[in-house]
Amino acid sequence: MSTSWQYDIRADLEWQPTEIRKVAQTGKGLGIWAEGEWQYRKDKPAVGPDGRQKGMEGALFPHMQTAGRPEYLHSAPDGHIGSLIGKWGADGSVFKIGNHRVFTDGEQSDTSKTLYLAMNDNTGSGFEDNVGVMHVYAQIFDNRGSEQHWSYDRLSGTWGTSTY
Repeated sequence: MSTSWQYDIRADLEWQPTEIRKVAQTGKGLGIWAEGEWQYRKDKPAVGPDGRQKGMEGALFPHMQTAGRPEYLHSAPDGHIGSLIGKWGADGSVFKIGNHRVFTDGEQSDTSKTLYLAMNDNTGSGFEDNVGVMHVYAQIFDNRGSEQHWSYDRLSGTWGTSTY
């Protein structure tokens, strides 16, 4: 089993399969990081993996939020047009990855499903007007002895953890 992966996720394709899997071992985790820019329409500004324009990360644009908008792939409270999203398996629940996401499920991890990645966009208008690529890196890490650090994303209103 590989311990690190790299993928270029295209903006003009919907769900793209990877070989990334969670690890089912106590003390191990899976980290996913993304960088790059893409556009959810050719006439709109490019955004990063969190769905925000570079230099405007602190700005809040309510019209870009997809919470409660079922026509988008990810319509949960942290949904944002143009953000990098994922799901475990072809029929899995959708979640936001954004700039990064860490999974530390330990032995409860379901390793049978691989990760699918996409840009959060309107499924009705299609993806053919999207431009750009997001570079995604994933790595299994050892978090034994590492302290978890919590951070609050005030824009999405969610807490997240990472290890250093």
